[in-house]
Amino acid sequence: MFLPAGYPQSVSPDYLRYQILNALQAFCNSLASLLSSRAILQGFGVGDPTATPTGALLLTILQDVCSRLTTIFSAHIFGSSLYPEAKTYRLLADILNDTAVILDTLSPWFHTLSIPGLRIFSLCLSAAFKSLCGICAGGSKAAIAIHFSTPLAGKGDIGDLNAKDASKETVLALFGMLLGTLIVPYVTTPSATYTALFILVALHLTINYFGVRGLILRSLNRQRLSIIWITYRKSATFQVPIPSVTAASERIFERSGIIRDVDTHEVQGQCTIGSSFSDILRSPLPVELLDVFDQERYILWFDPRSLVHHDGQDPARSLTFSGLRHLHIFLKEGYTSTDQLRAWVHAVEVCCDRSILADDETDPLEIIRTAHRTISSKFSDFLSKLCAAGWNTDEVAIMTGAPQLVITDIIEGSVEPEAKKTR
Repeated sequence: MFLPAGYPQSVSPDYLRYQILNALQAFCNSLASLLSSRAILQGFGVGDPTATPTGALLLTILQDVCSRLTTIFSAHIFGSSLYPEAKTYRLLADILNDTAVILDTLSPWFHTLSIPGLRIFSLCLSAAFKSLCGICAGGSKAAIAIHFSTPLAGKGDIGDLNAKDASKETVLALFGMLLGTLIVPYVTTPSATYTALFILVALHLTINYFGVRGLILRSLNRQRLSIIWITYRKSATFQVPIPSVTAASERIFERSGIIRDVDTHEVQGQCTIGSSFSDILRSPLPVELLDVFDQERYILWFDPRSLVHHDGQDPARSLTFSGLRHLHIFLKEGYTSTDQLRAWVHAVEVCCDRSILADDETDPLEIIRTAHRTISSKFSDFLSKLCAAGWNTDEVAIMTGAPQLVITDIIEGSVEPEAKKTR
């Protein structure tokens, strides 16, 4: 009744484990929500003879305004990142939800403090967090549902899968409310309420963490592709790790574009894809760089803050490194998902290959050239082994949204004006 048609062949192998943990966390959340709902009613004035219906109505309107504004702005800011970083936003959604639950539960206590407007502020902030949770959860759940409905062999029915998930959530919410009606009347004192709340929140987040941690996504985002390429280069036989091995090395919360060593976990560099040339034109750009990428649909170069320019020398030979190496990927017109893959592994190669990172005096252009030769000789083999290992190379999530600008043409060593892209 609650499993998709064709189970287990119609879903990915990690489906059942995730659903079991998801059911447990939903049950904990249902109980915690009952405690917060009671506190919200108290915050609206239930039991307070001085409270008025008009005051409760105005507070509800204020919360609704905060919620709707948050939805509008958060969808614009985070919308394009939800699919590539589904794990991050799935767990973040639960953290935001629990933060809202805690604020709601504490609202009666805020009312006792001699701080004007604190209770109203906490309830409005809670509404904003719930709205932000809805955006994060909605987008990340959609990405996870797509993953579950695309097993290695065959294809599942995402509509049936979502319907069965909604059915399960309804049943769990019902059981949670029924159990809550038996428990909540006995949790009346503030100390008992807060103790029960924090136990439920701790269980909720812990279960969610293990649930998200157990997801074995086969789509390629920046972090996963970095792990795969570094592992491939370090392997004596140049083997690509399978999705389950890569998932064990993933960080759920990682800074955007950070490239780490898979063994030491030290930050090796950072890369931004889809940049504009205006991001790097504050420092001299070697003319030979355009020749290196003449046959590519991208250009790779360092952020000016990563380089030191020595005056009075040939611009192509007067650059040295300073601090963390930050690269930019500039895409050319007609780029494809394969070009994004190639550009990103090129950046990872520049950051992590110790054979070309002798010292800070190494010529940056020569590092780009050396890494490009490596990519040119290894990329075809790498791409074929990606497919053989079970990775989905058709749906690439390297870049979130559209690039800032796209290079339309290069004439006589100069970059033509770029065509601006809108999201």
